[in-house]
Amino acid sequence: QMNAEEYEIPTDVNRCYFFNPFSVEILRKVMNKIIESYYMAPREIFLFFYYPSDEYMCYLMTIDELVFYDEIDCDDLFDSNKERERIMVFQLQ
Repeated sequence: QMNAEEYEIPTDVNRCYFFNPFSVEILRKVMNKIIESYYMAPREIFLFFYYPSDEYMCYLMTIDELVFYDEIDCDDLFDSNKERERIMVFQLQ
């Protein structure tokens, strides 16, 4: 139980799941921690973003180490904003 931007990413973590949980400013700090962990111990890392905001997507597309991997359509789960009912998957390379 701590602030996400202070959490040290273990070098064996290879999957990270986000539910649009915080601001892009905090996401930047978290992503820096994930990338730092990756460089300390290179490995295949996948990041899953459920219900991502446009702001999240714009930021994620600017990270050189990230590659868009897949989109999982989830619009059949709820009667809500169908456009955001998806999981965007990125791979860290």
